[in-house]
Amino acid sequence: MNRIEGTHCVWRLLLVGVTTLGAATACTPGDSGDAAIGTRLTTGAAAELLSRGFNRFEPGGRGLEMLSRAAPNGPDPDEITIDALGVDFGTSEAPLRIIEFFDYGCGYCRRFHQETRGPIHEQYVDRGQLFWKSLPFVIGRWPASVPVSLAAECVRDQGRSYFEAFSSLLFQRQSEWKSTSAPEEVAADLAEEVGLDMERYGTCFENDEFLWRVQAQTAFAQELGVRGTPTFLLIGWGPIMGTLPLEMFQMIIDTMLVEVASGQP
Repeated sequence: MNRIEGTHCVWRLLLVGVTTLGAATACTPGDSGDAAIGTRLTTGAAAELLSRGFNRFEPGGRGLEMLSRAAPNGPDPDEITIDALGVDFGTSEAPLRIIEFFDYGCGYCRRFHQETRGPIHEQYVDRGQLFWKSLPFVIGRWPASVPVSLAAECVRDQGRSYFEAFSSLLFQRQSEWKSTSAPEEVAADLAEEVGLDMERYGTCFENDEFLWRVQAQTAFAQELGVRGTPTFLLIGWGPIMGTLPLEMFQMIIDTMLVEVASGQP
């Protein structure tokens, strides 16, 4: 067996192992089935999804009912591409690309963001080896995820650094906003804490200015078959569902970097 063939075998074993592990370490709306996601990302899909409405969501998704209201002043669906969704980190010229699908209400997502995401970004994203798209959406298990997701989009409008700080606080105080009857008030407190222009934030939130993004990101995740959070779509390789130990995540990325360097897509 040559080096390249050996690398592919290692990757297959890793993918089987982490997919099995992920089924037990991911938040799901009602079951723990593996995510059935295509391995290639296409642009323009979000436009088609927006035009279809939201009737395909799984029964029992209480939080998704709040997404059915009309989004004012959103872009024409034909103008929406994947580039318009999520938040990008790193250089688009990086050899590897990952999309992270997560729900702010998911405990496993909180664990990933607090324990694993930082070291991964420092080691790979900041050094130009990995392009990372964070794509928050509403899986439908926690109704409070809708207003805090909308709040996060309004925060993002004032700068990515604010978005990162706000997202971190959402995970730190997850139990607080998930258990309150007024999660939008908690979100406003956190927005003020990170130093936003609160008048601009309040106008954005009250007018649903970026509801279309929450809707489009949720529809896109559903169309791809994302059934648990977090799910990581490794472009050109496939999906991994669930929170992984840092060492395993590093092993996967290192294996893919070897394949890219060897000319094996």
